[in-house]
Amino acid sequence: MNRRIATFAGLICALMILLAGCSGQSTTATPTQAPTEAPVATEAPSAAAAEDSEQTSGLSIAIDSLSAEPLFVDWEQDGTPMQLIALRDDDGEVRLAYNTCQVCMGSPYAYFEYKGGMLICQNCGSGFALEAVGRVSGGCNPLPVSGSQASGNRVTIPAEELAAVAVAFKNWKVFK
Repeated sequence: MNRRIATFAGLICALMILLAGCSGQSTTATPTQAPTEAPVATEAPSAAAAEDSEQTSGLSIAIDSLSAEPLFVDWEQDGTPMQLIALRDDDGEVRLAYNTCQVCMGSPYAYFEYKGGMLICQNCGSGFALEAVGRVSGGCNPLPVSGSQASGNRVTIPAEELAAVAVAFKNWKVFK
């Protein structure tokens, strides 16, 4: 319950920042790709990488499918398409973030593409270093996943957290 309240409070704060604008830049930037295409991924998640072992348990990703390059994992939560950024750093730590910009969240183009070793917001153009994925909260950064659980060779994001964050993807034009 506390996790839901914290996630909801974070979303409210992000939406307030969005209304104030993103670093003084326009939130209506032209996307670098057609909105009907999925964001460019360095590799497509395989059935072994991500699976839905019943929608009630959440999203599960095989840890050995992760590397220092970001893996973009598509997910649908109650009819809302979502995407996560997953990677494993040099120390083997799994790091996860939702592929939506915390400031631009709500914009149809508030997602990151991987270009030149950086994640670039397709709405405001801000760049984000891979080293900070899942670690930085606030600003023009991917929204960190707060409730993941590692067990064996899998990391799982509970369905409750995915459902609470799905509102951030409601206006996405990426998969429509």
